[in-house]
Amino acid sequence: MLSLTTLALTALPIALAQSSSDEQILGVYMFHRHGDRTSKSTPPANLTNLGYEEVYKSGQYYRNRYIASDADLRINGIDSDIVKASQIAVSAPEDVVLQHSAMGFLQGLYPPVGEELGTSTLANGTEITAPLDGYQLITVGEVDTGADSENNAWLQSATGCKQATVSSNAYFSSKAYNDLLASTRDFYTELTPVISGSFNESQISFKNAYTSMFPRSAIARVFTWWSD
Repeated sequence: MLSLTTLALTALPIALAQSSSDEQILGVYMFHRHGDRTSKSTPPANLTNLGYEEVYKSGQYYRNRYIASDADLRINGIDSDIVKASQIAVSAPEDVVLQHSAMGFLQGLYPPVGEELGTSTLANGTEITAPLDGYQLITVGEVDTGADSENNAWLQSATGCKQATVSSNAYFSSKAYNDLLASTRDFYTELTPVISGSFNESQISFKNAYTSMFPRSAIARVFTWWSD
């Protein structure tokens, strides 16, 4: 799942087995975005219930497309019910939002198998049923690149590219930036009564509009609407 986010999404690659269908699907590689998260302006960012639902439903969609026994594009040889480690590989950056998005996606891709398939018999005849109605444990590998990107407002904070950082920071000393900062000051000042509980006077400006003010206000609007 992309960090945005994204991140990059993060990312969620999935490699699957061969197919004998007319299209001869040899495998599927997916690069998936994370679900809805809390604002980066109040770290640490976390996956919301809405985001959990988003990635879970996405997993269900791809299950119905490639894995289910009646899938139109089913990959030949792939197990439709019980996941096999040899048929799937998953990785995501170590950020909480990305790891949780990957796990939520996998719950939709390979849901609990139920008591019948989730029960095994020991040598002494004892039957053991997996917890949570046969919940399937799927390993999500951690990727170090871009770590902590979920708590950085700018992607440059995680890229490690010094020239990109210099170029980006140079904008804040440019005439174009300072002219825009001055020309929009009155506009942002008028927003003070609405957002003063989250930002102090020095933070309410064009400089923080994208990375702090907009994300928080947009998320607040989404959840106000969601609860109505």
